[in-house]
Amino acid sequence: MDSLKKVFASKLLKVKAIKLQPENPFTWASGWKSPFYCDNR
Repeated sequence: MDSLKKVFASKLLKVKAIKLQPENPFTWASGWKSPFYCDNR
């Protein structure tokens, strides 16, 4: 199961559906800061 999780995460990063920026967090419209961004389009 762990390998499936890694493959899935890798594919999401590859197609840029998820972006990681721990050093420069994204600010959501609510004002919350997050080290990741998920493009739900």
